[in-house]
Amino acid sequence: MHQFPITSGPHGSLACFDCHNNAGNRVAFACIDCHEHRQSEANSEHQGVSGYVWASASCYQCHPNGRN
Repeated sequence: MHQFPITSGPHGSLACFDCHNNAGNRVAFACIDCHEHRQSEANSEHQGVSGYVWASASCYQCHPNGRN
């Protein structure tokens, strides 16, 4: 199982279940629950990125290490 390395910085104080909040499926996770207020900014930053979608799975597909 791949571990998302959010152990420092602004995400460092989060508990695992802050993002993995689906009690029926702990593999599922949510990025946009907290980052939803930044959708317009993310949309602007991803102009021209093929396949960009504002969805947690899409975030993880391109940013599997939590980095740009």
